[in-house]
Amino acid sequence: MLFLYLIIAGLTVNNMPKTLLILLLTLSLLACSTTDSGRYKDNANLERPPELPINKQTAEQVAANEVEAPVRRHGKGLKSDVYMIEGSTTEFKIKRSFDEVWSILNRAIQHNDLKVTDQDRSKGFYYIAYNTGFFGKASSYFGDERNQPTYLLKIEAQGEETSVTASLAIKDEQTDSANPKNAGDETSQDQSTKLIELLYDTLHDDLKDE
Repeated sequence: MLFLYLIIAGLTVNNMPKTLLILLLTLSLLACSTTDSGRYKDNANLERPPELPINKQTAEQVAANEVEAPVRRHGKGLKSDVYMIEGSTTEFKIKRSFDEVWSILNRAIQHNDLKVTDQDRSKGFYYIAYNTGFFGKASSYFGDERNQPTYLLKIEAQGEETSVTASLAIKDEQTDSANPKNAGDETSQDQSTKLIELLYDTLHDDLKDE
């Protein structure tokens, strides 16, 4: 700035002593550098790039995300997806939801030509006329279930699995009160174990998973 002021005042470079010219040029350069360097000293208000959130996951969460979903079998039988309850001969579990088991069990009942005398989906009840004796099979063949004992299949959701139990039905349990003869007699020989084994074998080995 001082150099420019001297030029405007009428001084020329040729009239200046060499030492004075160098001094003026040095001062001019220092003034310019001082002015420019001070422009960005206060950068607090400068716009900064947005900071991306860091997604911190625990080792357990990472491991859980890496676990693959179970492969659904499409072959014959549910295999290990259906299993008997240890210590019980009248209960098995299926690794399916209640709605799936209701449908699967109905297909197993039809597969074995069992007669459903009554049902209540809201309670998870199937009433089945079942008799393994010769006369029971004969009466079923001719369409007469009146002399066959009735069994209650109870379906109950338990977490991600569903339990199926079989028991000899009591007359008062039937929702169809107009036809009490379909209910089993409490004194009849209980064949709940054979019924549950029949359905289990069908589900485990024969019924196709859809």
